[in-house]
Amino acid sequence: MVANHAVADERAFQTLLGPDATPIHGFPGYAEAKIVPKIGVGLHEAVVRQLALSSRGRVLDVGTGSGELARRLVGLGFEVAACDGSPASHWNPGDGVAYRECDLNAGLPYDDESFDYIVCLEVIEHLDNPFALCRELRRVLRKDGNIYISTPNILNMRSRMKFLLDGSFLYFDLPPLEWGLSKGRPNVHVHPIRYHELEYFLFQAGLQVNEVFTNERSTSWKLAFPLTWLIRSYALHMIRRSRKQDRICLQRIYDRILSDDLLYGSHVIVRAVPL
Repeated sequence: MVANHAVADERAFQTLLGPDATPIHGFPGYAEAKIVPKIGVGLHEAVVRQLALSSRGRVLDVGTGSGELARRLVGLGFEVAACDGSPASHWNPGDGVAYRECDLNAGLPYDDESFDYIVCLEVIEHLDNPFALCRELRRVLRKDGNIYISTPNILNMRSRMKFLLDGSFLYFDLPPLEWGLSKGRPNVHVHPIRYHELEYFLFQAGLQVNEVFTNERSTSWKLAFPLTWLIRSYALHMIRRSRKQDRICLQRIYDRILSDDLLYGSHVIVRAVPL
C-alpha cells in the first residue's frame, strides 16, 4: 500500500512539474527532475507575437522608453506613434516612429479615436492616477480597437511569499520615498495593482478584458505544491461561502487569478476592447 502511494505521489509530482521536467531516479518517494526555472519570452516579445497575427493598422506605444518595441512594430508593417517623457531631441527621426514628448500624468497628446491598437507596458504602476490613464487610453482608441496593458504580477507565488515574509510585493520592495529622492533613478513603482483592480480601472474607462496572459512562467514554484494546494483549498472555501444568498460570487475572479499564468507568471498582460 505504501509503495502504491509513493508511485501515485511521484506521478502527481511530475504532473505538477509539467512536460519540461525530466525524471531522474534517486529521490525517495518522488521523481527528481531537471527543472527549467523559467519558461516563456520577454515582455515585448509576448505582445509582438499577438500583434504579428493581427491586421495592420495604427499603433500607439504609451510609455515607449527607448522605443525598442515601437521600432519592432514598424518592422512588422504597422504605422506607429509613441510617447513618453523623454525630450523629442533624443529620438531618432529616421526610425519610422512618430514620437511625441508628453507628461503621461497630464493626458495623451492625440485626438479621439486615433489608434487601432494601443500598447501600454509597465506604465500604469508608475503614474499618479491609474483611472485617468485608462480613460485616456479609451479616448484615443477606435471603437473596434485593442489595448494591451501590463503591470508586474503581484499575485504570483513568489510575490505572495515575499509579502508574507516582509510585507512588500515583488517589484515593490524598495521604499518609494528614498527611491524617488535618489538622483538618476528611473520612475518609481508606486501602485501595486492586482488583476482585480486592473480590470476595474479598465471597466470604469469603458473597456472590458477579453484575454489575460503572461510572458514568462517561473516553473520552479510548482515545487511549492503544498502551498499551492493551501491557496486553492482556501479559494474553494471562499467560493462556496460566496454562493450564499445576497453575497457576490467569487468563482469568476478565482478562476482568473488561480490560472497558471497568474500563479506563476512574472507579469500580467491583458487585452481589452471597448464595451
